[in-house]
Amino acid sequence: MVKLIMDNLLFFVPMAVAGLILCGEVPVASKWARRTLRGIGVVCGALLALIILEAIPALL
Repeated sequence: MVKLIMDNLLFFVPMAVAGLILCGEVPVASKWARRTLRGIGVVCGALLALIILEAIPALL
């Protein structure tokens, strides 16, 4: 079970922004594709943050 602590939630925002920037910089012609890639980047960044937060206690 995931324990959501306020300090951990602050980690999600920078990871989501990093995913937004990383996937938003892919050169595409249409605005729809750019917005879709940005949304995918935000979701992937947040999932990566969740995986990291769950893996750190297991590694310690």
